[in-house]
Amino acid sequence: MTSLRKSIGERIPKTLETASLVLEQTAPVSKTQRNVERTVKPPFVSRLAMLYYCISFGGFTWIWIGVIRLCLRFPLVVVPLVFLYLAYITGPGSQASCDGSWRPTLRTWRMWRICKSYFARAELIKTADLDASRPYIFVHHPHGILAFSAWLAFGTEALGFSTFFPGIDNRVVTLNINFHAPFLREYLLAHGVCSVAKSSLIKLLNLGKSVTLVVGGGSESLLSSPGKYELVLDRRKGFVKVALETGASLVPVIGFGETETYRTVNQFAHDNIIRRMQRKIEKRLGFTLPIVLGRGVLFSFGLLPYPVPLHIVTGPPVHVPKFEGDVTSAAFRAQVDKYHGIYKKALFDLFESNKEKYAKDAADMVIIE
Repeated sequence: MTSLRKSIGERIPKTLETASLVLEQTAPVSKTQRNVERTVKPPFVSRLAMLYYCISFGGFTWIWIGVIRLCLRFPLVVVPLVFLYLAYITGPGSQASCDGSWRPTLRTWRMWRICKSYFARAELIKTADLDASRPYIFVHHPHGILAFSAWLAFGTEALGFSTFFPGIDNRVVTLNINFHAPFLREYLLAHGVCSVAKSSLIKLLNLGKSVTLVVGGGSESLLSSPGKYELVLDRRKGFVKVALETGASLVPVIGFGETETYRTVNQFAHDNIIRRMQRKIEKRLGFTLPIVLGRGVLFSFGLLPYPVPLHIVTGPPVHVPKFEGDVTSAAFRAQVDKYHGIYKKALFDLFESNKEKYAKDAADMVIIE
């Protein structure tokens, strides 16, 4: 028994050393991450707040696991309540995620200001004024792993959205599946979050509200890598179609620093079994599971992001005229391609004009898909 313990004691450090070497080769620490690791020590309360943020992203899964356990333990009481709840949220309660009728009281929650203090710096930078009398589609790039920039800047008041854009009623949109979980639905609605379904976007914009979406989605999270800005945009034209159908203007947004928040293992070939599994999860659920490593609450490694600076820059709007014809016609498709191209140019112009200031050591932005 003593020799076995000694053998195990000798193997563990070697195993950890080997794992560390493999991780260093497949997911190296970037220059920015190394700098903040040495110089930035987020307060303990900020680390706890960020842990809450990261855990809350898995809310859909955890809540349903809890509901299923309750159903198994107290079936006569819980099962009828679950069916009643599902009947409500898929019936009369379904409109709340489509029209933004809930008051977004949690946008000003102090928790989000504490999350902001976790990062070395987090700021919203406006490069052009927006007329509050018209609706806008804020299109955020890149997605990164957990879209910290998009949430802090547009889902909350932590970075002062209402101060920069007074009079604009903005709603972050997310996958409809998130509105099918008890408590998570109400939590999101209390932040003003709405469904990303096309019908919901059109309804919100026609009501005069603005929306924020991260068009790269789960596919783009699989491209996230420190120092790189690789986008999924060429095959994402739905937001342009919505803009043409409603006359909403497109506002390009770049979250500089978003791809630095985690060390990532994303160098898998398309036919790799891990990549195929990630793509299958994304296809079925709308999100996927990238392989990442960050910092911990108490240790130097874990699943919290690196506290890198986040600079969220909004560009001048691309005004899109409302299309009055047949949206199934060739003329409509031609307009979609035209304004998609105009939007891409505006996005790249925004990146180039701010790269030297906020991402000097980063590679150029490229569209992968």
